[in-house]
Amino acid sequence: MTEEKVQKQATKEYGPYEFKLEGLEDGYRVTFKGNKEEIKSQRRVGASFINFLRQAEKAGWPIPFPFRLLLKFWSEYNGKGEKVG
Repeated sequence: MTEEKVQKQATKEYGPYEFKLEGLEDGYRVTFKGNKEEIKSQRRVGASFINFLRQAEKAGWPIPFPFRLLLKFWSEYNGKGEKVG
């Protein structure tokens, strides 16, 4: 993996969370940091919602556009996405 050059960076703390936006030579990187246990809990809730969307799609229910987009990106992230680390 090549070292990415950060051209600009902004960091902001909001409550217990830290958000960082980095401008790279060929794109952007967004990083969120917070309480590890709370983030795990939120990921479980998010995964449950994604599972609900999958089941609704299989059942033929109409899925609104933003949720279809979310489902598409999630499928790519879990299936074909590049493994890091």
